[in-house]
Amino acid sequence: MNALPGDLFARRLRQERERLGISQAELARRIAEILGTNVDPSAVTRIEQQIRAVRLDEAVAAAKALDIPLAILVAEDPEAESEAQLQQYLADLAVAQREWEKNRLEVLRLSKAIQVLGGGAHLQGAVDFRLLESIDARVPVEEDDKDGHPVAPGIEGPTNPGA
Repeated sequence: MNALPGDLFARRLRQERERLGISQAELARRIAEILGTNVDPSAVTRIEQQIRAVRLDEAVAAAKALDIPLAILVAEDPEAESEAQLQQYLADLAVAQREWEKNRLEVLRLSKAIQVLGGGAHLQGAVDFRLLESIDARVPVEEDDKDGHPVAPGIEGPTNPGA
């Protein structure tokens, strides 16, 4: 038979609190600070002993006070839950990186098109390629042109006119 979420919460709350080495009184203080109200240390004791049911706002505050996701406090297998969360974050990161690369290339394409059309002066202050390159370290930084302006890969002439 599967344990009820309240049972899991009580057991996991105690495990996580002890893992961090904090007392029930300290956890109660942290929860109270987050909620902006008084929380008696005996409330944490009673929750952990399953004498008292935890309120949703207390559960959320307890997770925040322990600096862990609430789902970990109600997970049957917190390690598997953490691994699943990690895999989701890694997948989200891969998507975000692809989107970043697409947007970075679009910035470069548009900047080059503006320069080709003779509107290099319109770029002044609009695109700082040194900042762009420092954010995306995967882009090789070429030397400055003869006027000391940074040159973005594949673009001739200054990429930040007026700099």
